[in-house]
Amino acid sequence: MATPIWQLEIRVHDLQRSIAFYGAVFDWTITPVADDYAMIDTGKPPIGALWQIGESGMPLGICHYLRSKSCSADAAKVLKLGGRVTVEKSVVEGAGAWTDTLDPWNNEVAFWQPETNDVPELSGSGVNAVGLMEWGTSDLEGAMAYYAELAGWKFTRVPGATEYALCTQTKPVVALVGGVVGAQRRGITDYINVLDIAETCASVAAHGGAVLDKPHELGNGSLMTIIVDPDGNQFGIVQKT
Repeated sequence: MATPIWQLEIRVHDLQRSIAFYGAVFDWTITPVADDYAMIDTGKPPIGALWQIGESGMPLGICHYLRSKSCSADAAKVLKLGGRVTVEKSVVEGAGAWTDTLDPWNNEVAFWQPETNDVPELSGSGVNAVGLMEWGTSDLEGAMAYYAELAGWKFTRVPGATEYALCTQTKPVVALVGGVVGAQRRGITDYINVLDIAETCASVAAHGGAVLDKPHELGNGSLMTIIVDPDGNQFGIVQKT
């Protein structure tokens, strides 16, 4: 079975500032659950979160959690396959346990082992859901084999794009980007669907973020650009035709 993507966690310096930013830019339901943590409901999987990292020692960035039956076993598999474990099994009292890893191409992938089999009930609009996650790699074949063994993900190469492969078993879709472009990637890029890219770009700038480039057309006529939040965390935004 394909391992599901459980959670997308955005690490920030100031939780209240981030709640204000993401709440203004996207149609997300954001619910604080602790002084340093808030849950995000976009309306579609995976569940999201904001974590004010404080003195935890964790870096800024966006962490992707896979659902795990045993995060210790998954960490051992990562090591066997050539990845690294950066955080050993850590228990969250009353909720579950997690561990954090890096694949051989330095993409951060964590594992969450919940105490129960409950599935989050999502009630958001789904208008600004994450539609695609891109993993960068310098070795497309190696990455396809790595995630097939680690997570049961099966990738299909995209015709006409020799260094691009998709896994449609996951929600959202996961893509591997290889070749020169993939080797230059730093981490995983998440693409958020928007209704009006110009309006979203204006909102990003108005609320303390930045737009890195003018929106440009994709091959299917959709528009895409890259934005950053007030902490420098990066997302793609896509207006579909």
